[in-house]
This record gives sequence, structure tokens and C-alpha cells, in this order.
Amino acid sequence: MLKISVPHFDNSALIKSYSKTLIGRCMNPEEQDMKALFLNLPKIWKLEKGVSGKDLGFGKFQFDFEKEEDIEAVLKQQPYHFDYWMLSLARWQPMKSQSFPSEILFWVRLLGVPMEFRTVPTFESIGNAIGRTVDVDLDNVRVQVVVDGFKELCFETTLDFKGGEFYESRKSWSR
Repeated sequence: MLKISVPHFDNSALIKSYSKTLIGRCMNPEEQDMKALFLNLPKIWKLEKGVSGKDLGFGKFQFDFEKEEDIEAVLKQQPYHFDYWMLSLARWQPMKSQSFPSEILFWVRLLGVPMEFRTVPTFESIGNAIGRTVDVDLDNVRVQVVVDGFKELCFETTLDFKGGEFYESRKSWSR
């Protein structure tokens, strides 16, 4: 492989120009039609004006927005899927790894957790075993987590509580 050294330059203006950019990744790019994605995602977001998309190759894409509030609204509606497969979507950031973006935000309903164990620490423990806990909603028996989109979602698990009690649990994933 050829290694090329790029001279240093001031890219601060370029970085600033990406302040209203989202970067996305098709989690199964062989099955997801990029041209259709650029046509349909703005419609799903109800933003047919003020947003434009570009194919970055290797299953990645970018969307540039005119308004900050549009970006915030799009990110609040996650997770997204397209052509029956998940998408990872995140704000552009400089110097990220090759796998960026790959995180997906989900609410996970935890079925089968006994009532006497329905506490914030219990749900945080379960959430952190799944991914990274963002929020806990005890009233609706769910935890919001960020998961690695390259890993399979787990729908069934065994919960082991101190004292030797085991309970089967199922997970229902949603936005």
C-alpha cells in the first residue's frame, strides 16, 4: 500500500463549515440503496428543503442542514432504518475512527423484571450490559441505551440478582 504524507494546513474554516452536518452509515450497505436514501430520508424528516445529502463511499453518507433546529429534530427521532436495515446517524466530528458512526440510540422495554427489582440502579446495570445507558424510565419499564450498530441486538437474557435469584427477561427495542 502506498503511504502519502499530507502537509499541515489551516483547516479551521473547513471544520467550521461542517457545524451543521450529520454523518451516517448504512449498517448493511450491500442491501441499502444510497440514491433512494438521499431521496427518502429528507421526506421522512419532513425537510425536503434546507437539507442536502452526499455519498461518502464505504456505506457512509453526509447530510448538510441549513438550520440547527432541523438537525436537533432529526436526531431526536432516532433510531432510523432504511431498506429494512438500521442506520447510524451522528453529528460530524473531526478525527473519528474508521468505524464512526456506528452507535444507535434505542429505548429498550425490559419485560420480566420483578417489581421488587425495578429501580434505577437495576435498569442502569441492565442498560450498561447492553450498551451505554442514557436514561431510565421506570414508569414504562424501559432504559434508553446507545448500542454498537455492528453488534447483534439481544432479545432474551437471564438476570442474575444477588442472592441467587434468576429471572428470564425479554427486551423490546423501539425509538
